[in-house]
Amino acid sequence: MFLRSFGFALLLSCPGVPHAQSPAEPCPAPQLDGGFLVPEQETYLHESSLMYACSAGQKPAVEGWWATTVCLNGLWSHTPQCINEDACFTPNIPNGKYNESPEGLWYREGSVIRVKCDEGYKHQTWGATASCRKGAWSSLPVCERSETSCDEPPKVQHAVVLQKYQDIFSADSEVRYECEHGYSLEGTNARKSILCVAGSWAIVPSCIKEISKPGAGDDVDTSGGIKKPVDGSRARGRGTASAAAAAAAAGGAASAAAAASAAAGGSTASETGSGTTSDRTESTSSPLTIAVVNCGSYPKVKNGDVVRRTQMFLKYACNGFYKRVGPEKVMCYNNDTWSTLPTCKEAFCQLDLDEYTNYKFQESGTIILKERETKSVACIWENFSSRITCAQGKVRLTQCCHYMDHYYQRCN
Repeated sequence: MFLRSFGFALLLSCPGVPHAQSPAEPCPAPQLDGGFLVPEQETYLHESSLMYACSAGQKPAVEGWWATTVCLNGLWSHTPQCINEDACFTPNIPNGKYNESPEGLWYREGSVIRVKCDEGYKHQTWGATASCRKGAWSSLPVCERSETSCDEPPKVQHAVVLQKYQDIFSADSEVRYECEHGYSLEGTNARKSILCVAGSWAIVPSCIKEISKPGAGDDVDTSGGIKKPVDGSRARGRGTASAAAAAAAAGGAASAAAAASAAAGGSTASETGSGTTSDRTESTSSPLTIAVVNCGSYPKVKNGDVVRRTQMFLKYACNGFYKRVGPEKVMCYNNDTWSTLPTCKEAFCQLDLDEYTNYKFQESGTIILKERETKSVACIWENFSSRITCAQGKVRLTQCCHYMDHYYQRCN
């Protein structure tokens, strides 16, 4: 007897041994005012179905003139309820949210809901509310995608976006990229944000393999290799074969010889005061361009960024609402300086719709247009809108006009 009791206790205490599952609970019969249940029972087994209908002037709290509920482990999938036939069911409004009903699944006659569109969406018409009348909703608002919203941020190899994924972003949304270990954003620090402006993302970064910087006494030739100066002098190390090659390429044999002599540590003719014309030209020429890694961190251009990097130059581009002024390429000189940088000049217009209340715009907030871009902004009257144009940095608006007015000819 003792052994049998001990064995039973051991079976209950051993992990991994299957235990008998407790049976699913039945459901008690629900109370239903103003209707009847089929079948009528005191209790209903798990997964049993129960149908019900309501008396004249009433209807079930879910769609249809009769309804079905299911017993699920002691609870009904929905509690049977009969409501006034003039009540409204919870509406389905894609991409929009509205105030919940205190009744749960339905709204009383005369209830009003106010719809707020999700991020990146706007109201299709000027109406943002709906009311329950005689069991139906009056003109439910529709949320459509805004033309100023953006798709998901572009994919960047070796990078992630530092936020939860979503496929629609509203205007002015900002996302931040970060590169994986061993990579860095080209021409920037380890992180960078891009902005959604007027339906498109600003210039997207790229993650490049990090390159070890040369030491203070190293020199980088045009083939990308690092070589040590023979005498430890960085300045003289840069004037070796590259100086002689540059002079020879210019077609001057004497200049090439002079450059080679300088590379070997000898004096040029110009240093002794008896130099030739070629010698004087060599001594006053502009600095030589060398590999860009020699100049350290890349120079920053406000509202622009590096979009291409080669061994010998950086290529800059401006963000979507700016235009470049100045050189497109920037090079590194052998005196540790950069060539002239470009600048990014504004090429957009900005308009605060809230400041133009007399135009009766349906939308609010600020819109941004690129240079020579035209947009239509809906007014509060159906099929009426205003045309807004950006030209030479200035905004031009038309009055609210009907779509059928021959493409706004009578609005100008």
